[in-house]
Amino acid sequence: CFLNYVGGAYIYVRVKFSERLKLLSTSWMIATKTGLDDVAAAEVAEAEASQGGDADRGSGTTSGEIQAGAAEEVTKRKRIAERERNAKKVGWFGNKAAQLSGSGGKEGSGSGKSGGNDFQNTTVPTTYDEMFMFNAAVMGFGGRTWMNEVLASFDVIVRNVANSYRLQEECDILSLRMAKHKGNINLAEYKAVMLASLRSLVKDWGSLHEVSWSWLWENVERLIKAQLGKPALQERALARFLSSLDEIGMGIVRREVYAKFFALAPAGQDFFKQSTTRLHFIAEKVIVMTLDMFREPKKMVEDISALGLRHVGYGIPTDLFGPFVTACIQVIRSLTEDDQAEEAYRWSLSLISRILCRVINEGSTIVMKAINANSGKQLKKAVGCAPRGKRALWMLNIQVGTHSISPLFWALETGSLDAAKAIIVDLLTIRADRDRYYYGVDILFERHPDVIKRLCLDAPGLLYTLLDGLIWRSRVTENGQRRVNYYIRHLLQDMHGGFAKNTEWITDSGDPKVVCHPIVSMVTDLVWGRVAFRTFLVGKAWFLFTLAVFICSQSVLNHLNLGVYVEVGAAAGTSSAAHRLLASASTAVKV
Repeated sequence: CFLNYVGGAYIYVRVKFSERLKLLSTSWMIATKTGLDDVAAAEVAEAEASQGGDADRGSGTTSGEIQAGAAEEVTKRKRIAERERNAKKVGWFGNKAAQLSGSGGKEGSGSGKSGGNDFQNTTVPTTYDEMFMFNAAVMGFGGRTWMNEVLASFDVIVRNVANSYRLQEECDILSLRMAKHKGNINLAEYKAVMLASLRSLVKDWGSLHEVSWSWLWENVERLIKAQLGKPALQERALARFLSSLDEIGMGIVRREVYAKFFALAPAGQDFFKQSTTRLHFIAEKVIVMTLDMFREPKKMVEDISALGLRHVGYGIPTDLFGPFVTACIQVIRSLTEDDQAEEAYRWSLSLISRILCRVINEGSTIVMKAINANSGKQLKKAVGCAPRGKRALWMLNIQVGTHSISPLFWALETGSLDAAKAIIVDLLTIRADRDRYYYGVDILFERHPDVIKRLCLDAPGLLYTLLDGLIWRSRVTENGQRRVNYYIRHLLQDMHGGFAKNTEWITDSGDPKVVCHPIVSMVTDLVWGRVAFRTFLVGKAWFLFTLAVFICSQSVLNHLNLGVYVEVGAAAGTSSAAHRLLASASTAVKV
């Protein structure tokens, strides 16, 4: 009987809320003008799934008809969005102003014309943020600064509405940011502006949209209200407790945290191998972070995200965060009897732990796991399942929020040279499908313009591998010759169109094997023959002329007759004096 209730509840939630979540996702993509291609793929996939169900029921609808209908609807939406994106700048009331200026009625042509010119200076809001700001000003909520905090977090909230843990985390962070704004906070005001903005942006807005977005905001409002007003009290209580800790109390915290943590999770000893001074610093930093989370929530979220990405490189399992938080709370509980301070410390530390776990889970890709194992074979297997168009990004960028980490640079930093070599070889391998070729050299130098500098400093042995990858040799010979392509654009030119510093970095490395590499020789010969040689000759022309005059005056004139020598010597002295005068004059002009 209990299983029947559970199964019935599962089916009800799946049927009731799946359509609602899908409607929220699609309407938000339309409102923000993003992800239209994802909408197309989702609708086509759903059409294929529904086609299978209809075939079982004998409806007679073919797969081609369903896909054609979904594709037509998606194409229509994309066409509307593109038309709005490329629309000309007109005023919100431009049509009315044009009517007034064009008619000869009671309004008068002059007043209508001036009104149209005023409205022409204002652009039509086409995105949710722009429309929200406009509607907030029109509805008299322009002074509600706390709405900016909700607006900044609203995109993440909508995209993670189906993930209750992430939704709770974002609402907790939002409550901390809203606590910094003084005055009364009425969350119903945001709902009114939100619905007004979405009605203007979503063309097929209906009653189901109204119910879905109202349901979303009710859940967000419930989570925010649970913490609204508490952060300020908790911050004062925690600050008061931490200020009362003396050196003895801090010593207890430094020692007991690790003692309790290792008792709860003995496997944690394998990841805390630093010196005692470093471990004490980490324990003190944890306490400081709990208070800074209340004081500067926006900055702390960014710092914690960056810290989480470094933990991805360290290969820290998320199972250890729970015991570590428990150990920290037990130590603080033994040092204070203030329940409010203890609750503030527990809540802040648990929020930090949740953010770290999320970042580590999102950033722990199979590529990073292969780098941590320093296995080139495992890395090849990891990127083997990546699409060709995204294969390079898997090895060059892991994005979590606003922070990113490069698997290639992390492999160089941690000394995983086997994995780094496998990444470079894979990036510089030319692949192809029916539509195009794939070669990762452009993405590599766009993501890391200083990759040659990093290789010269951290892994000189891999520099030759990189240079080999910039040369393509055909496997077919013609008349005893083989075609060879040299990809030298990024060695000569940087992203801004200037001369790249790659040749300078290679020269500073002082490795004769690298300097004699065929592509380096070709680059240097090309620069010298096409650019530097002429400039060098022009710069040294005056020196060559003065050298010729000196040789003639000191060597040639000594073999002439005395009388001629005196006359020529006088002339040479005159020309030498004139030369010195011109040189001093040119120096004076330069100064």
